Amino acid sequence: MTADVCRKTARKETQFALVSEPPEAYEEIMAQVVLRDLVKVYPASGKTPAFDAVRKINLEIRDREFMVLVGPSGCGKSTTLRMIAGLEDITGGEIQIGEKVVNNILPKDRDIAMVFQNYALYPHMTVYENMAFGLKLQRCPKADIARRVDEAAEILNIRELLDRKPKALSGGQRQRVAVGRAIVRKPKVFLFDEPLSNLDAKMRNSMRTEISKLHNRLDATMIYVTHDQAEAMTMGDRICVMRDGIIMQVDEPLRLYNHPNNLFVAGFIGTPPMNFIHGILRNKGAELTFVENNSRAKPMQIPLNARLSKLAGPYLGKEVIFGIRPEDMSDVRFADAAAHQPTVEAKVEVSEPMGAETFLYLQSGGHNFIARVSSEDRYDFDQPVKLVLKLDKAHLFDPGTEASLAL
Repeated sequence: MTADVCRKTARKETQFALVSEPPEAYEEIMAQVVLRDLVKVYPASGKTPAFDAVRKINLEIRDREFMVLVGPSGCGKSTTLRMIAGLEDITGGEIQIGEKVVNNILPKDRDIAMVFQNYALYPHMTVYENMAFGLKLQRCPKADIARRVDEAAEILNIRELLDRKPKALSGGQRQRVAVGRAIVRKPKVFLFDEPLSNLDAKMRNSMRTEISKLHNRLDATMIYVTHDQAEAMTMGDRICVMRDGIIMQVDEPLRLYNHPNNLFVAGFIGTPPMNFIHGILRNKGAELTFVENNSRAKPMQIPLNARLSKLAGPYLGKEVIFGIRPEDMSDVRFADAAAHQPTVEAKVEVSEPMGAETFLYLQSGGHNFIARVSSEDRYDFDQPVKLVLKLDKAHLFDPGTEASLAL
């Protein structure tokens, strides 16, 4: 790294150097973050038209909460985080940290610390020097710096790395150092911008556990951006699902999973994703039945239970979308109380044994879908399978608005 590059990097680091605070400060600081009608528009440039990255979103992140912003690439989650940090100008709306509106406050004065995707460590400095750098810029006493770095190193189990330089560290160790550099500042709010995306799968699993432990130990407000819904589900106190610069739903992980407000959230949260089947609601004797839209083959027909029938009543004769998760479809031979649940017949296109379970990629009528079944049997190509549907876990959506009929 050239001296010029080092100086530029140091100037960026200065933005996040915070005033020294005692360790017990976490117990006294109110660090809620409130976004009101927040907007970010990137202006037109040449042939590129103006782009609305964030569209008038409203979100309250509670004091000491672990909030995860999740969504596909380009949904506005990282832009939102960077506006909270002060690294992106706000087009409209308001950001409040604690009881202070920070729209026009510099990043270094917002009392936040940010952990970046690429670690942003200085290669010519040791781990100790990287973690101490921001405090040195604030002219903190050497003894205070040493104490803070030692505390953070103990929390992250990196004491033995303090004399090494970043090139001698693994990806996971570098990320721990980046987190440690944030910890020593004692900020009101920690911001994480996809910090695990450069790690392998095993290290990601380990690090997300460590970050969750860190939140519990520090009892601080944390805002975490990721495109990985598995990270969101396992780490967040609440999850904010975004799409095209709009908040689709904010809720606790299991509420999102079991009660999605719309088609997008239902399909985005969960691995493998929820199955969606388009069809019409018909009266079949005393029952309300979902009949798959398909004129080329024998359509799938699913008699609805009392809960779904009540939701679907106003849609009789109209098109709806039936949603069911792969784990809520079981091979009739191994299912419990199969006689009390409707069944569908399908053919196996691909079988993926995963150890304790098997993913079956199936075709029935005019639709392809996935079932997540027990690995009690082997499944071959084109093998017929009868599946039990757990209707108490199924969903219905309006194809026009994409909203859940349960709303």
